[in-house]
Order: sequence, then structure tokens, then C-alpha cells
Amino acid sequence: MAELDPRSLIFVSGLLGLMCSAILFMLRGSFPLSIGGLRNWAWGLLCMVIASGMYGLTGSVPSFFPNVGGNVLLVGGIMLVYAGFVRFLKRRPRVRLLAVTLAAVFAFCAWFTYVRPSYPLRALLVTSVDTCLFLACAALILKTSAGSFSGRFTGLVFVAIGTISAARVAMLLLQLDTPDSVMGPTPGQKFYLVAIAFAILAITLGAIMMANERLRAELEFIASHDQLTGAYARGAFIEQLQTELCRSERSGRPPALLMFDLDHFKTVNDRFGHAVGDKVITDFVRRTRELLRGHDMLGRYGGEEFVALLPETTREEACKVAERICHGIAVHVSMELPRYTVSIGVAGAEAADATVDALLFAADRALYAAKADGRNCVRGDPGQAATPRETASG
Repeated sequence: MAELDPRSLIFVSGLLGLMCSAILFMLRGSFPLSIGGLRNWAWGLLCMVIASGMYGLTGSVPSFFPNVGGNVLLVGGIMLVYAGFVRFLKRRPRVRLLAVTLAAVFAFCAWFTYVRPSYPLRALLVTSVDTCLFLACAALILKTSAGSFSGRFTGLVFVAIGTISAARVAMLLLQLDTPDSVMGPTPGQKFYLVAIAFAILAITLGAIMMANERLRAELEFIASHDQLTGAYARGAFIEQLQTELCRSERSGRPPALLMFDLDHFKTVNDRFGHAVGDKVITDFVRRTRELLRGHDMLGRYGGEEFVALLPETTREEACKVAERICHGIAVHVSMELPRYTVSIGVAGAEAADATVDALLFAADRALYAAKADGRNCVRGDPGQAATPRETASG
């Protein structure tokens, strides 16, 4: 490292930052708007590139550019990277706090450039703020995304660069490393610049991995869920049902199946329009989820028909769940939507040879029985004792 001068290290950092920023700007156009943060990361790295350019011109341009402008852009760039991760995790960055901190950095750097010139104090302040931002990124990512490889990788990168920055703060405080300018050829200064260069590359790699992982998850969700309601799509639900039946063969605790049909839904569409009909369907899904248990799965079977998988549930327990849903849906809770009710068929998978087709057929047959009995009620399959309640016209 002795052969490397700070100007070369700054040039390498700037070149890496420029390349990473360009990659993120290009990727931003190919990612959906639901994946936030890429634009912040790209602009943050670009600010760091411009800051590197200003540092590299030390001695060739007025002191304002490297001493004040460079430091403010460096801190601002890291703030943008931090804000990008906050937005990526679907949170709101504390813009006012970041802006006040950046203004304080500007004032401090200007003071220790023109009133009381001191590079060590400027470096101490900027590195302290950078350390806080790096460690804040690490805490945020590890707290929310440590379950994935990309999250752990990115979080640990921030831990590493935050630790190096904290060590540099300690060395400046203890005067173990005393560079007289950003071009000061001290070992600590060179090591810190090398660490920043590698951190830029590693952070960009981690951010891209996290964004790709989020994109893959969203595409998988789109492929397996109904776009209007967010319930499982028919094919994905049947796969879940098949998996649960296989699992129940080993555990000996079979599932139950509920099949729903919104009563006289065609009348709702004809009278109020399809837009209101869509709102009724989404309202039904939302309210039904609230009435189901946490591990139950709700799917859209087709049109206004839905199905719910109740793992490790007997037919009697399933009938109680169905009754709760039937009663709950019948209560008119929104003045913006017409009153509607639901008919429910219940089928259990107690038989050792239960199959997906057999279970769906039994639930469908029970649903037709509920509709034949006046709708707005619950009925079980022929092998189950009915648990009717007083019916009401739907």
C-alpha cells in the first residue's frame, strides 16, 4: 500500500462509484415502481463520485470545493444511499433530520476551512457522521432482511465499513493518524480510502442482489395470487391443497376445505356495475381473512367463488369457522357497498384415500346444497352431519 498515493486511491474510488451509479441508473428503468430505493442509491453514488473528483483536485481548485463541497457531497451521497434502503424496505426516511445534519456538516466544514482551518477536525466530523450512517444502514438491513443471503451480505458490508470508519474516528481522536489533508500519505488515510473503494462496489452488489430478490418474490407472488384480491390463484391454491394432503398423510391430521359463493353476485354487477362488484369481492376477501385463522389459506376458485384450506381441522371445527364467516359477512358494515351474503360448503379429508379432486367435488356438492337451501347458510358434504342455521334470502 506504500506505493499507492491518495490521489490514485481517490481516482479508483470515483471510477468504481461512477460505474456502480451507471449500473443502478440503467437498472432503475427495468424494475417496477414497487421496488423503491434504486434511484436514491444511484444518485447517492453519483454524489460520492463528484465528491471524489473534488478531493482529487485538492491544490488545483479553490479550497471550498474539496474542503466544503466534497465533504458535503460525500455525506449527502451516503445519506441518499441510506434513504434508498429505507425506501426499499417500504419506510419513510427522516428527511428533515438528514437535511438538518447535512446543513450542520456544511457549516462545520466551512468554519474549519475559513475561520479556523483544520483538516483533522473536518475529517473527524465527516467520518463520525459517515460512521453513524453506515451503522444505521447495517442495523436497518440486518433487522429487516437478515433472513436472506443478500440482506446478510449487505448488512455485514455496512458493519465492516462502519467499523473501519469508527476505527478511523478513534485514531483521529487519539492522534494516532494525523493527515494534514485528504492527500496526506498516512497509512490510516490510505487504508480508509481503499476500504471506501471496496465498500462502494460491495454495497452496490448487495443492493442489486436485494432488488433482484425482491423482484423475484414479487413475480412469484403475481404468478401465484389473484391480482384483484391478493388471494391464491386457482392453480397455486390446488398445489397448496395437494401439499397439505400429502403432509396430512404423514401427520394423521387431515385438513378441511370451505367453498364460498357470493349470493346473487350477478345482480350486484347488473345493478351497481362491475367496479362495485370488484369492490364487493375485495371486501369479501379482506373480511374473510380477518375471520379465518392465521394458518388458513384463501384462494379464488373462479369469478365469485372462493375456497379456503384449513390445515389440521376436523369437519366439525371447519363448520364452526364457516358459520363465523357466514354470520360475519351477512353483517352490513360499509355504507359504500351493497349488502351481500355468502353460501358455504364444507368438506373434510378424513378418508385415508382423500384426493384433491374428491375434496373439491365434496365441497362443491356441499356448496350447491347450501344454495339449494336458500343461500346465506353453511352445509356439509353428504358424509357430514349438517349444521344449518336459520337461512335468510340472499
